[in-house]
Amino acid sequence: MTPHDPAPTTTRTPPATLMTPEELAEYLGMTPRWIFRNHQALGIPAFQIGRTLRFRREDVEAWLETRRQV
Repeated sequence: MTPHDPAPTTTRTPPATLMTPEELAEYLGMTPRWIFRNHQALGIPAFQIGRTLRFRREDVEAWLETRRQV
């Protein structure tokens, strides 16, 4: 008998969760209206899917780091 080789394990990166403007507003402690009015002016990274905006948490966190004041 030969030893059975287990199937190779693959590590997948989980898909990024996209946040709605309302979820982003809650995350940032702002209002959804503030998000809609300021995302372009402030350069908050977003995806436009049809007529909706979506935000990837990792992108927003990287954007926040660029705005950190020491």
